[in-house]
Amino acid sequence: MEIDKIEKVHSIGYRLKDAKITVNQDFKYNVAGMKVEGTQGDTNNMPQWVGKILSENNIVTLNSPDMITQLKQALSKEKMVGEYQISTLDPHFYIRLKESMKELNRDDFDKVESMMLELFRMRRGKLVKIADSIKLNSELYNKLTVEENIFYKTIYENSVEFEKQIRGEINEHGTS
Repeated sequence: MEIDKIEKVHSIGYRLKDAKITVNQDFKYNVAGMKVEGTQGDTNNMPQWVGKILSENNIVTLNSPDMITQLKQALSKEKMVGEYQISTLDPHFYIRLKESMKELNRDDFDKVESMMLELFRMRRGKLVKIADSIKLNSELYNKLTVEENIFYKTIYENSVEFEKQIRGEINEHGTS
């Protein structure tokens, strides 16, 4: 499956996850059989997509993590772990980052995009080296984003196939 399709599925899944909100004003809604209500000052959990709609209408404040801070931390960790190690990122890190970048002005967007690309390029280089040597295992799988997992599998499979093509039909004894 292509990365954009997987990313789309995971984006939907991410928006269905609960998000913490703080209620700015009392509300009570019943939409398509789904009841949503809140009292001013309360802190509740609700699906991300509902919280986003209410937040855009100033009814609640969406208490989402500061993705720019998380990006800076991820970049710093990635630099520290070394050339053949990869730090752990949340599976939806890039999805959440791109979603939060939509809210930024042009200058801030450019700065954040630059940091994101630096992190991406660093991790991509490491993934190519690692994928050429080991098959994806659960420890590594848990460190990667959904996009990186697909990339890793593609690199690994292509590397194995390339090696088969180079080796051809020779066996261990050097005969065809």
